[in-house]
Amino acid sequence: MRRSVLAAPLLAALALAGCASQISALAPVSGGDITALRIAAIDVLEQQGVEMMLVPACVTEGEGYSCSGTTYDGKPIKVSSPGTDPLGMTVTVDGAVVFEGSVKDVIDKAAQVTR
Repeated sequence: MRRSVLAAPLLAALALAGCASQISALAPVSGGDITALRIAAIDVLEQQGVEMMLVPACVTEGEGYSCSGTTYDGKPIKVSSPGTDPLGMTVTVDGAVVFEGSVKDVIDKAAQVTR
């Protein structure tokens, strides 16, 4: 009986330590502007019927973001965002602008349920 009383706090501390490490591991992949930008860019490209060989990968450039990928037939995909609030983006395929607008609007539209 006494051992179980002493073991309970130890088990609780170990469980909490495990949760803390999981939360800290999720922090870098949990999102933010750069992730929202990438998701919105992919949504736009899919809506435009662009077949992608390499989906856009995004990096930070100064205070903004830049993403690049490739279409199935090798044409460059470029996405740029100044990183301002509200977050906007310009998506080009082979140098032609296919979308210019709000990241939030694209994500909100994609989140709507159709019946």
